[in-house]
Amino acid sequence: MNRLVLRSTRVLCPEGIRPADVVIHHDLIEEVALYGTMANAIDVGRRLVTPGFIDLHSDAVEKEIEPRPGAAFPIESAVVELDKKLAMAGITTMFHAIAFNDESLSGQRATAHSAALIRAIHRSNQARLSVDNLIHARYELTSFSSVEAIKELITGGQVQLLSFMDHRPGQGQFKSLASWKTYHMPVYKLSDAEAEQTLALMQSKGEACMRHVQELADYAGKHAIPLASHDDDSTAKIEAMAALGVCISEFPLNVESSRHARQQAMATCMGAPNVVRGKSQSGNISARELISAGCCDFLCSDYHPTSMLQAVYTLARDLAMPLDSAFSFITSVPAAVMGLSDRGEISPGRLADLVLIDDEQLAKVVLTLKSGEPVYSSGTCLLPAERAA
Repeated sequence: MNRLVLRSTRVLCPEGIRPADVVIHHDLIEEVALYGTMANAIDVGRRLVTPGFIDLHSDAVEKEIEPRPGAAFPIESAVVELDKKLAMAGITTMFHAIAFNDESLSGQRATAHSAALIRAIHRSNQARLSVDNLIHARYELTSFSSVEAIKELITGGQVQLLSFMDHRPGQGQFKSLASWKTYHMPVYKLSDAEAEQTLALMQSKGEACMRHVQELADYAGKHAIPLASHDDDSTAKIEAMAALGVCISEFPLNVESSRHARQQAMATCMGAPNVVRGKSQSGNISARELISAGCCDFLCSDYHPTSMLQAVYTLARDLAMPLDSAFSFITSVPAAVMGLSDRGEISPGRLADLVLIDDEQLAKVVLTLKSGEPVYSSGTCLLPAERAA
């Protein structure tokens, strides 16, 4: 029988951080034993043992495929390279956020491209990747041509989370026409006339948007796919999303919206980079403000996977949050939100998705185990080639 025992004076257990011997048998945590009681243990000293990090929203794959505008790399190799970086960052469960944007902005082939990317990630995840690479499909409310493609992907078991986003000006993160143009014109290389034409097309879709959203929400519900909403800016929007069955509010734009989301039994999510930097990249509310107000339940990497670990230590340092509570933002809470009862905690019967952290100075991952197998080990923490039997 293949067993591995990790011994540390600091193991993040459900009841807090304590000394323990963590016994791994094949892909599962078999036992969390009293410290020093198990034979053939690998003693890692004071290094902190935590559950693997769970990231429900990241578009890092886009930058891996096209690190510079026009410099595109093959999707399959980009996904493999990103997978290695995720293991190094301690992320053992990743939900790649793949957008289905309005075709008037992104072109008629955009839906096909997004669907192809999802299929490529799904194939790679089954064949060659080291951590769990799952899919978070993001549907723009005006992207009617994407509805059937998303439904087909859901039917094929290739989508695990679906979110709704609305980037029309006048609400959400683009409160004004000027802010919409400032962002979209350079990104999509639009002239002022083209921007006006695009906006007219988007706005003309009007009430039909919600019919398609309801269609997708119903379809996702039949397949037990959780729903999220994006950039919620009012209690009215929260209530509309809650009526659709949405259970996650991503990046709420103010305390009022985030507080109302929680009253509607919706979990609230903010970006780890926002926590680390102390402000939003797009000028919206600080994640630290929402966390201090008790209005944020968990964090995602958004666009920067290595921020997950640093955000935890930022919360502990700058907001005086207990370290075990801070780690729950990237482990047990996102697992619970997604119904992933097989991970997110160091408990018997859970997957042996574990991260070993050296935090004597700047916190860094030195070992990542996925289902009991090392998928990353730094030069300072190499497991023996043969485990104790």
